[in-house]
Amino acid sequence: MSYKCETVPTVVGNMNPKISSAEWEVMNVVWANSSPVTSATVHGGLPEKRGWKQKTVNTFLTRLVAKKVLTVTKLGNTNFYAPRLRREQCVAAEGDTFLKKVFQGAAGTLMLHFCEKAELSDSEIKQLEQILESKKGDK
Repeated sequence: MSYKCETVPTVVGNMNPKISSAEWEVMNVVWANSSPVTSATVHGGLPEKRGWKQKTVNTFLTRLVAKKVLTVTKLGNTNFYAPRLRREQCVAAEGDTFLKKVFQGAAGTLMLHFCEKAELSDSEIKQLEQILESKKGDK
């Protein structure tokens, strides 16, 4: 998966959304579909191995609305869910939290760790080299 890092706001109002692993799975289905989506669409887009019932998915969707990550619009008896935040915003918030929690904010240490452990393609290595070169020029 290719990822283009960009500067995006990572908070909703004064709140940094905390999304659980299960909620990330739900959000990935929402982001992958043209929004808005129904809970049935989300349920159908999840891996069968999860074995979640529709009611479980509905609970996750309700939590994500409460966390202001999703919006909900009711038409008749059906709720339609749409992302309030882009995937990149949630990735940025999660990355910031991870960096602070696990690496005490030391971005260099985080980069060294993942570069040593990860299998990187030639293209990814070239991207990293370009980013590091541009960082040198910023000083």
